[in-house]
Amino acid sequence: MKNGFLNKQPQRMLFSTVMFASLFAVSPFTAVAETMEMQTVMQSGQISGQVVDGTGEPVIGASVLVKGTSNGTITDFDGKFQLQNATGTLVISYIGYKTQEIPLAGQKILKIVLREDTEVLDEVVVVGYGVQKKATLSGSVAQVKGEEVLKGKSTQNIASALQGTIPGLTIQRTSSRPGNENATLTLRGGVSVNEDGNKPMILIDGVEAYDWELSQLNPTDIESISVLKDAAAAIYGTRAGGGVVLVTTKRGKTGKAKVTYSGSAHLNYIGNKFPLADGITWAKMMVEAQNNDFANPANTSNWWMWTSTNEDGLTVWERLAQGEIIQENVNGGYWRILDPTNEGTSNQFDQVYGSSWGQSHSISITGGTEKIKVMTSLGYSDDKSLIKAAYDGQKKYNFRTNVDYQVNDVIKLAFNLSYDNRVTASPTQGVGQGVQDFFVFPMFNKYGQYYDTFGSNNIMAKLQTGGQTKTTNEILRIGGKLTLDLNKYVTGLSIDASANYRIRKSEQNARNIGVTLYDWGGETSKAADNPNQLPFIGDYATNGTGAVFKSASPNDNWIKNTLNNSDYQVYNFFINYARGFGRHNVALMAGVTAEKTFNRTYYQYRKGMAVNELDDINTGDVSTAEATGGRNENGMVSYLGRLNYDYKGIYLLEGLFRRDGSSKFDPDHRWANFMGISAGIRFSEMDFLKNTGIFDNLKLRGSYGETGSQAGIDNYYYSTISTGTAIFGTTPEKFTSSHVASMQTMDKTWERIATTNIGLDFAVLNNRLTGSFEYFLRENKGMLIKRAYPATLGTTAPTTNSGNFKAKGWELQLNWNDRIGSDFRYNVGFSLADARTEVTSYDGAVAIACGINNRVIASGGTTSNIGASSTVLASSASFIEGKPLNAIYVYRTDGYLQNWNEVDAYYAQYAAKGNGLIPTKDTNDQLTPGCVRRIDTTGDGMITTDDLVYYGDANPHFTFGLNLGAEYKNFDFSMFIQGVGQQYIAREGTLNSPWNAGYTNQNSTFFGKTWTEENPNARYPIMSRNGARNNWNYKNWNDINILNCWYARCKNICLGYTIPNFVTQKVGVERLRIYVAADNLFEFDNVSDGFDPEAKAISSQGNVDVFARTVTFGVDLTF
Repeated sequence: MKNGFLNKQPQRMLFSTVMFASLFAVSPFTAVAETMEMQTVMQSGQISGQVVDGTGEPVIGASVLVKGTSNGTITDFDGKFQLQNATGTLVISYIGYKTQEIPLAGQKILKIVLREDTEVLDEVVVVGYGVQKKATLSGSVAQVKGEEVLKGKSTQNIASALQGTIPGLTIQRTSSRPGNENATLTLRGGVSVNEDGNKPMILIDGVEAYDWELSQLNPTDIESISVLKDAAAAIYGTRAGGGVVLVTTKRGKTGKAKVTYSGSAHLNYIGNKFPLADGITWAKMMVEAQNNDFANPANTSNWWMWTSTNEDGLTVWERLAQGEIIQENVNGGYWRILDPTNEGTSNQFDQVYGSSWGQSHSISITGGTEKIKVMTSLGYSDDKSLIKAAYDGQKKYNFRTNVDYQVNDVIKLAFNLSYDNRVTASPTQGVGQGVQDFFVFPMFNKYGQYYDTFGSNNIMAKLQTGGQTKTTNEILRIGGKLTLDLNKYVTGLSIDASANYRIRKSEQNARNIGVTLYDWGGETSKAADNPNQLPFIGDYATNGTGAVFKSASPNDNWIKNTLNNSDYQVYNFFINYARGFGRHNVALMAGVTAEKTFNRTYYQYRKGMAVNELDDINTGDVSTAEATGGRNENGMVSYLGRLNYDYKGIYLLEGLFRRDGSSKFDPDHRWANFMGISAGIRFSEMDFLKNTGIFDNLKLRGSYGETGSQAGIDNYYYSTISTGTAIFGTTPEKFTSSHVASMQTMDKTWERIATTNIGLDFAVLNNRLTGSFEYFLRENKGMLIKRAYPATLGTTAPTTNSGNFKAKGWELQLNWNDRIGSDFRYNVGFSLADARTEVTSYDGAVAIACGINNRVIASGGTTSNIGASSTVLASSASFIEGKPLNAIYVYRTDGYLQNWNEVDAYYAQYAAKGNGLIPTKDTNDQLTPGCVRRIDTTGDGMITTDDLVYYGDANPHFTFGLNLGAEYKNFDFSMFIQGVGQQYIAREGTLNSPWNAGYTNQNSTFFGKTWTEENPNARYPIMSRNGARNNWNYKNWNDINILNCWYARCKNICLGYTIPNFVTQKVGVERLRIYVAADNLFEFDNVSDGFDPEAKAISSQGNVDVFARTVTFGVDLTF
């Protein structure tokens, strides 16, 4: 009896329950069963029978169910069952066996022989330029089904939907705004300091695509997504350094035509707010900080800006801290009303953000005969962000048709056509703002006009009247493929030839309109007879309007039009040969590809627009016109091949080869060869282990391969020339000039990434429990970097292969799939992965900087922090050999200075040789009690940058996913939780600390958590408005300023119900399912500074966002 322990029902149920509670793991695995043989004996009486396997052993715990009803049972210890009142069709199923449906037709006694399911072993996985059986795959390839990872999710961005579903594939987003999620994909920690080098190569139906195209596709069109992680990617050569993501769309299937409709409406509502203080809290923080500064004996500062007091001796700030609404002339009448209560319109957050509705609809028609198969789909979606003050969202239109035509037994044709149109519109001004002004200024004056007498930062005016930016992306894809099956002439021989063409048109129209702002009621008007006179107090009560406080200038009204067009064409020719010779199986693929890319760019700009209602660029001032553009093209030719061999399906071997030639390089460095090899052993198929019945699958595999990267490589290998102006002549006159804009070198070539991978796959308990573990090492040999040269060079230095990079890590995946009784089926899946990076060499590396070092160099020569939009010039970034990407360096601390005696002693100890970084004693800037006690790590008696120590890195570690699923009768349930086990965050910008900027709003989470005499062991140092002390305590990072974060977020939860067939069939409907789902419904985290765990690391004006939670109501209909 196979796996006898688990065939006993009590033990099965106990084991299933234990696995469900303890595994915490899921990737649904479905096993189907098929009858090998059926014997029936016609008798009268109740229905009964026995279920056995192919060897005649009873199958214990098999499900026996009358189709379309809840009338069912499970087999006993002898594989026997009984059912009362059974008519129609009997469904017999068991994990690891193929399901059988038996029409009863009067039968009373049955003996059913089930055959083990081989579908799992025969399952194919999409790989480079083909498919392979999963069982004999020796490379590291992860594949997910589109319906499994996208079902029930409201997001139209496939990259966001994939977050956490594939071990080793890290997907980070910095926003939930539709069309502006800024999702980035990084595989196994990355391979370079160049952002482009870390991006995986994306292919849609075998054709290279931009990474942002994942947000362009219709999610319901996706059949599967495969990720090539190791030597398997070597087949794509020079662009596969960051890994490869293969997206395969659905195709037609044999059968009658089916029409499927999927539609949903969803509600987006506010999740985690960014942590801004309300007016009262802000004023309390001001009073506390100012009083702390007054306690410094050497203090010379006074109350900021509003220094007057009332009859009770209270300053404006103290009155605001008590919740008083001030309606009087403040500082000469500039401020007529200050409202800290936020009950009116002074709470900018509540004015800007609110709930929004979105919708998505998709309809597809699929079907065909043995001759022709067709799949055609149409899609539409409309979604908006949480910004309620103005339109901020996207609309998508999708069309796709895939056709397969079998001309005869030799010739097969395939045709693909798709069109995607995505329109994103956003306010030109105001998005991501709301940090600048503290919440005491109403957004509107008493007459409903935009009110602002403090810095001209009225966010409502910017969002509603500041113009709109509209971006339209259109992509047309056309492809055809010819397959010649020559098997009847030469066994196993076939030829493929294909051609694909992609046209992309991207147009952005950015219109900026200067905003007009008003005072409260005319009090800042100028005297008519003296326009230079200071503002005076007017009788605003009878004016009926506010005075214009800020009006737009002609330069504020401008338009920018940007047009990017690109054409991409690729041609493939392959010869395939696959044949078995006894126990030896061989497959060979050889081919050639040729591709060409053509890009065009146009840019137009004018300001001084005639009227705000017209957006035509011709209405702008012609003297301000700017017009630039250009075009480029590049090509590549590649020769490639793959050899697969296995002996009895036990010993596996694969070799890959690719030779690329690119026009981007000098002819002497144009060609490069890339190879990969992988091998595996399926121990579960060896007799000594197979006969034990323990393992359904046990495979050990390993691989080594080299891929390439073009990151940092321009379209051409020669220097570029730019134009400008210069003054020449005895009578100085301006002339057009030209200069070398950038230097190039003939010696640079591809980056080469060598990947070593070792993996173990297993399945036990009749394939109930499956899993895999992988260890990898990736090395970038000859990383392209920009070396530091003296400024006297006079131009931009060329990139050279002068760096090396390494990443190593591991991945774990476990899946459990089982049923309890005849009606309840469940699955649990868990994945966990980690990667560690190291810049092993960087020629020209510079000194260590406080905070983030080894930042990723983004396109355009800037660098950015993980999850941040802050950038600096790459030439000024610090790169430290032997440390990871985004390495954090800080000052070590030993608590706080608790009193003035400790302050004096600290100065005596560390200022004797010079102040170093310590603020000067006995000045307004000196350290006070509550300041951090930095440690002299070098022991030189001073606190300097030499005392910086390595803290860790800002990369996400221990990324995980938890997938739960269950089906009970017609109900289905799924939940997916994604998270990060550890990530250090060095928060940047205005809200990273109290009073980072003294004139802006503040991060309210610091309030009540900073040092005071009553709270000497507080989480944070003393609150102060003094810049030098804040630099010491917060801005120049100390170890206590780094956040050690983790989070687990419910990315999706879905509950569905399928209407019974006996109901839907009456109205001609094959299947009707309704569901309710939620995205990002809740999370658990320890992010202590009030931000969403996925928020940017930067927190300044223009860089804050609100992450949405979404509830979806949907229907799936097939007829």
